[in-house]
Amino acid sequence: MLGVIAAAFFMAWAIGANDSAKAVGTAVGSGIVGFRRAVLIIAVFTTLGATLSGFGVSETITALARGLSPAEIALVLFSSASAVTLASLWGKPISTTQSIIGALVGSSLALGFSVDWWTVGKIVSAWFVSPVFASVLAIATYKFYKPVLKRIKCLRSLELTQKWLVFLASAFSAFNLGANEVSNVTGLAKAGGIAGPNAVLALVAALGALTFSYEVMMTVGKDIAPLGPTSAFASQFGASIAVSVANVFGLPVSSGQAIVGAISGLSLYKGEHVNKKLLLDIVKSWVRAPFFSGLLAFVLVRLFSAGF
Repeated sequence: MLGVIAAAFFMAWAIGANDSAKAVGTAVGSGIVGFRRAVLIIAVFTTLGATLSGFGVSETITALARGLSPAEIALVLFSSASAVTLASLWGKPISTTQSIIGALVGSSLALGFSVDWWTVGKIVSAWFVSPVFASVLAIATYKFYKPVLKRIKCLRSLELTQKWLVFLASAFSAFNLGANEVSNVTGLAKAGGIAGPNAVLALVAALGALTFSYEVMMTVGKDIAPLGPTSAFASQFGASIAVSVANVFGLPVSSGQAIVGAISGLSLYKGEHVNKKLLLDIVKSWVRAPFFSGLLAFVLVRLFSAGF
């Protein structure tokens, strides 16, 4: 049990260090919200999301982990968290969801269990659809939102409106972070015999955001493409809606893929510069993450099963 708790805390911390950037990175990168205030947004709204709205996602993950012992669940969490932490060291936003799914598949294969490939296939297909869907939603939001802003003639009112909209979009994204990514960890903890840690894990994620997320925030908020307040809101809101739709269907998707898709899609639509080299590196990391965590989990579970 203690191993599951420690590994779940490690994974929640890693989510905060990496995935929190996808919730508030555009707000911080565009200069609208300061770093410490962004961490406060993460702490409050991620906790709310994990507590109020993550049940469908956590049940999906729990079902995929069925048959694993608590010790094996701990190895799955450790493998996933290790992959995410390495990516955070390099300042790359990766998919913690992919890392968890990769580790679950790797551990199941190591034990000779049958893998629910139908559910895994649905989850993987959502990974491909979510960035495209988020991109379309970001463009639609931008096209609706920009003409409305042009009607505001008072500069102070315009600035205040933009700040509040970016804040609300970040809060919405942080809520989804709790409902999706943190709920992945909750589902595994439940499978390992630890019930009801939602709020605690969300607060641990906030600690990860405070201690280790700044580089990934800058990658998301500044390095992919230049973001003004209008683009920041539209990208964040579009990505949040895409993740919310996945939550409704109980599909664990990546908020990172959604926000990267939204930022790059909207920037291309506007004819702005997109750092294609960085974008390619991020996409490569999305492929590496599940393979690395899956391979690490496979090796660790095999060693554990052999009595080492």
